[in-house]
Amino acid sequence: MPRSVFIFSSLICMAIIASSFYGMAPDCSTLKVGKFHSYTKRGDHIQITRIDGIQQDVNTRTKDTTYWKIDWLGNCRFAATYLSGAGPKDDAEKRLYQNSVLYFDIKEVADDYYVGTTTVKAPNGNSVFTDTTWLVHRP
Repeated sequence: MPRSVFIFSSLICMAIIASSFYGMAPDCSTLKVGKFHSYTKRGDHIQITRIDGIQQDVNTRTKDTTYWKIDWLGNCRFAATYLSGAGPKDDAEKRLYQNSVLYFDIKEVADDYYVGTTTVKAPNGNSVFTDTTWLVHRP
């Protein structure tokens, strides 16, 4: 077999193998329970604990704690509904929290973090943002 045919055949095989991995959904089974970390633009560290369909978010600076009910809708998709806690600042904001659902779509899982898109479905409109949640604390 001529060398150029061999190289071309090898490249085709590598392309086929690589394309079989492209678009594969990440494995999110390890993200359903555990401790995670998020950081606000102001630099606050939010420690997230997920267990048995409940998520607890604790602002490590203020100790404000919020509880969410978690419903897994798929391997890498879940919905969070507000249960209680320090999130809302007044009664109007509390009603907004209670009537909103947050949908999380995890797009990428790495060794130390995962990246996801959050869609907030609220009575006053929807919003979408992307964020990184860390599997390890970043000092």
